[in-house]
Amino acid sequence: MRNTFINTQNIKKIFPALVSIACITACHKDITTSNQTGSTATGNFSQVFEDFWTNMNNSYVFWSVDTTNWDNMHTVYAPKFAMLNLYDSADEVTASGYFKSMVDGLTDSHYTLFPDGGYIQPAHDRKMNNPSFIENMFQTAPYSPSFDGRFYYTNAIDSLYLGSKVVGVDTTSAYKNMYAVTGIVSNTNILYLSFSKFALVSEYQGGSAKIKAVLDSFFAQLTNTAITGLIIDVRGNGGGDVSDLNFLVGSLISSPLNVGYTRSKSGNGRLDYTPWAPAIVTPKAGATAFTKPIVVLADGESVSMAELTTMALKQLSNTKVVGDTTWGANGPLTSNSVYNAGSFSFGNLYTNIETGASTYYGNAYTSSVMFKYMDGKIYEGKGFPPDYAVKPTLKQVLVSNTTVDDPQLDKAISLLR
Repeated sequence: MRNTFINTQNIKKIFPALVSIACITACHKDITTSNQTGSTATGNFSQVFEDFWTNMNNSYVFWSVDTTNWDNMHTVYAPKFAMLNLYDSADEVTASGYFKSMVDGLTDSHYTLFPDGGYIQPAHDRKMNNPSFIENMFQTAPYSPSFDGRFYYTNAIDSLYLGSKVVGVDTTSAYKNMYAVTGIVSNTNILYLSFSKFALVSEYQGGSAKIKAVLDSFFAQLTNTAITGLIIDVRGNGGGDVSDLNFLVGSLISSPLNVGYTRSKSGNGRLDYTPWAPAIVTPKAGATAFTKPIVVLADGESVSMAELTTMALKQLSNTKVVGDTTWGANGPLTSNSVYNAGSFSFGNLYTNIETGASTYYGNAYTSSVMFKYMDGKIYEGKGFPPDYAVKPTLKQVLVSNTTVDDPQLDKAISLLR
C-alpha cells in the first residue's frame, strides 16, 4: 500500500514514544516536500533510492556529528536497488532491509522511516539491543496503566506518596489519556508535578477542566512560602508541544533563560548550516523566580520535550536531575517548508490530476534542527545524563500497587528534605 502525505497522528499509532514534536520556533504536523529537490516521478527502485539518498543528503541535519558514511551508502546500495523490481512484493521486503541497513546508525533518535508498508526506527532498535534498557516496563505492572496513560506507576504515586493532591485525566479524542497530577508529598512540604505528555498549553486553554485545575493548583503553590522544594516528574513522557517550555519552565523564572543553541541547514550541501542561534526560554508574565531546590525525575523513556525541559531546568542553579539517561531525541522537529531540513517524502509514484495529491513510496520523519546544550555538547543519540543515577529494577516495578517501591522518587525526596 503506497504512502500519501502522512502526519503525526498516523505516527502516534505506530510509535508513541517518538511522536513528540519539539521545535524552537514552529510546529506543523504535515510532512511536506515543498523544499525538497528529489520529488520527480519515479518508476523503478533505482529512482526511489536516488530520491531517498538525495533527500537525506540534503535534508538530514546531523551530518556534522553523524558517523554514517553516506557516500559509501550510495556506492554499496545503488547497484543493489537497481536489481529490484518496484512492483514485486518479495523485492519490496528486500528493499526494506536495505533501507534499514542504511539508516541503522543514524544519530537522530527521532528518526523513523516509513518505506512502503512498513516502518524502521533505528533508535528504538538500539535501545532493544541494550541489555540495561527495559522497554515499557510500566506496561507489565499489575494495575492498568491505560487508566491514566502514564508511562510509570503514577496512580500508585498518587495514593502512596502524595497527601493533598489534584488529579486530572483527559480521555477525549484530542488528548486521549492525558494525565496530570500535582500535590504535596506526605509528611513534607515538597511540591510534586507529573504529566503524561506535553500538551499543557492546549489543555489549559481549551482542553480538560480537570487538567486545568491541576495546573492552576500547581502554579498557586509555587508562591506558597511553606513549600521547601519541587519535584517535576517527566519519566516516560514522550514529549509534545514546544510552547509548553515557556508555559512550564517560564513559570519558574523571572528573566529570559538561555538553554542552548540551535541551527538548521542553509542549503542543499551536506554541511551547509545556519549559524548557531540562542534557544531562549521566556518567563511567563508576572512570574517570579522559584528559588527553592528543584529535582527533575527523568528516565530512558523521557523523550524530546521531556528532555529539553529537563535540560532547561538543569540550567537553574537550584536543580538536580535524578533517574536515568534520557532517550536522546532532542533535535527539534517541524515541517521541511519551515527550515531547509527535516521530514520528507520520497519516491513520487504519481500525482492525482484532479486533487493534486501525490502518492509516494515512503516517508522519512527526521529532525529539522540540531540542538546544542549550554555546555557545548550535542546530546542527540546519547541522551542527557542524571546527576544521580537511580534505575529501578523490574522487580520493583512489578510489586503490588499498594506497596510500590519507587527508588527514583525516594531519592528525589531525600535530596529535598
